[in-house]
Amino acid sequence: MEEQIPTSQPPMSMPPQREGQITLEGQITPEQLAELKARARELAIQQTIAQQAAVQQQQQVQPPQVIYLRRNLTVAEVLLVLLLSCGIVTGIQWTWNALSNVLPRVEIRMR
Repeated sequence: MEEQIPTSQPPMSMPPQREGQITLEGQITPEQLAELKARARELAIQQTIAQQAAVQQQQQVQPPQVIYLRRNLTVAEVLLVLLLSCGIVTGIQWTWNALSNVLPRVEIRMR
């Protein structure tokens, strides 16, 4: 009965061999090693170029984001604004008082 039921896994087939491919497992010739190194180097260069191109495209597409933060004034800033405003008002009043007292006393004499 077991012969009538087909197996779910096909039998393992050997991959097609190319010229100069490994014939015995575990034995690599120096030529094959050099070929593997060259292929790995080329793939690494291609991957690096592809990654750099992708990063450049992402940087070009994204517009700069400007974020405005609104924050409350600190106690020091409120005190500074209060002192400056009081100083400006007091200075204007003193200047007005000084000018209003001095200008009427000025006499113009003609000879």
